[in-house]
Amino acid sequence: RGAASRSGRRTRRAMPGSVVTVQLGQCGNQVGTELFSTLAREADASSASTRDEIHETFFRTSQARRRGHSSSSGASENDAPENRNALDSRAAPVARAVLIDMEPKVVQSSLRRAKKSGRWRYDSARTLAFQSGSGNNWARGYNTYGAQTRETALELVRRETEACDHFGGFLLMQSMAGGTGAGLGAYVAEALRDEYAHAPLLNHCVWPHESGEVIVQSYNTLLTASTLLDASDGVIVAQNDQLRLTCVKQLGIERPTFDDMNAVAAKQIAGVLLPSVRRDSCANGGVMVGADAAGNSPGVGRRAHLLHDLTRDVCQHPSARLLSLRQTPVMPEASVDFTTFAWPSLLKRTRQMLLSGATLEEGLDWGLDPAAVGAGRGRHTKCFAASLFLRGLGSDAADASLVSDRELFPKWVPAPCAVQWSPSRFDGKEMSCTLLSNCQTPCPPIGRMLARAYQMRAARAYAHQYAEHGVGDEEFEQAFARVEDVLATYRAL
Repeated sequence: RGAASRSGRRTRRAMPGSVVTVQLGQCGNQVGTELFSTLAREADASSASTRDEIHETFFRTSQARRRGHSSSSGASENDAPENRNALDSRAAPVARAVLIDMEPKVVQSSLRRAKKSGRWRYDSARTLAFQSGSGNNWARGYNTYGAQTRETALELVRRETEACDHFGGFLLMQSMAGGTGAGLGAYVAEALRDEYAHAPLLNHCVWPHESGEVIVQSYNTLLTASTLLDASDGVIVAQNDQLRLTCVKQLGIERPTFDDMNAVAAKQIAGVLLPSVRRDSCANGGVMVGADAAGNSPGVGRRAHLLHDLTRDVCQHPSARLLSLRQTPVMPEASVDFTTFAWPSLLKRTRQMLLSGATLEEGLDWGLDPAAVGAGRGRHTKCFAASLFLRGLGSDAADASLVSDRELFPKWVPAPCAVQWSPSRFDGKEMSCTLLSNCQTPCPPIGRMLARAYQMRAARAYAHQYAEHGVGDEEFEQAFARVEDVLATYRAL
């Protein structure tokens, strides 16, 4: 039956499969670099077994470490500091990642930042860069650079997947508004789906500021969304406006930089990707085998198989693959030591964030309740499915029924809310909660973006720039129709 863990539960130890990350464009490379820094930092703060699992999943052992470089190179305490630092850098874990951008400066910046951290590094042989960008033209990134880079990009990915003892799927990091991250990123996603038809493929996409980052962002965003909704198993949408508000209102950063916003996005996705144990469930409403009414199980749990479990749990409807992340608590580091954490309050806030469609804790509508909608107390955000990650003290026994409440989900979904837990602290906090949900939250910004795109198309704005690279009226109409179909699916909940 297995040995009992420290918390009294038994878990089946099994590595979840290594994840290969593909970073695309400036935004994808910057957020990806921040993600690996977060994972490496959490690994160093974890127990030996958890650290090994994080390294096995997201990093590979460097050649220098395998050769036992410290002894073979003659390194000693008398060596110059710069020599010891160089040796330490070569021995650092190597991210299981492929970096792609049309301009080399972004890739080089990521390589330098990783190496400088001393905790981890990239493999410079797993990079692809040219000397000119895509000019924020989705069609140029997709049709022109896509065809040019396909074989080289797939070869780099093949080498990285073959370095995995157990390959667990792809995580693509990209933006949705530009040319390379959006256009080439969409092409690469399709190419990976063609080459690895059965591998889990999850996209983390940054949605542009609604005030406008690029004049043609409405075109680029919808073309990207329509492509990824067919190629990917799930599309996590991280809205720049919400990331900025999180920095300002919850972290107290008056003028947040892109680095600040990237750090928030990286912590959100890391809260999902770090090792966790599933609370085993059955088909009876998602209630765990042998569980009590609160959803607490004394039974056997298994290690979450990351991308496989994620995509299976939250993307049960073939036409609904838009995902949102919510995390609590979020606060300045200086406030952590003066904060009292309790699971009931964290989970109550998480539930209300989901009902309100909010991705941060500010301005929640506490009057929303599924049972009260008929009485005219407001419409709550509908949700297909969700996956809840509890980390920290008492996470194994926390009552998750507030979030896993069947009233929040369609009746036809057999197990609408999967619950995972880990005893390890996350981000230095005694308790933390991350929710990955397949809900209506992305629909309003997508609807507004679609309306602007139709206005631009009616005026034929910038149409010639896309036509030059093979995207004409038919391609736009197909993309807009695909997005409209997805919106209709969510609005019908």
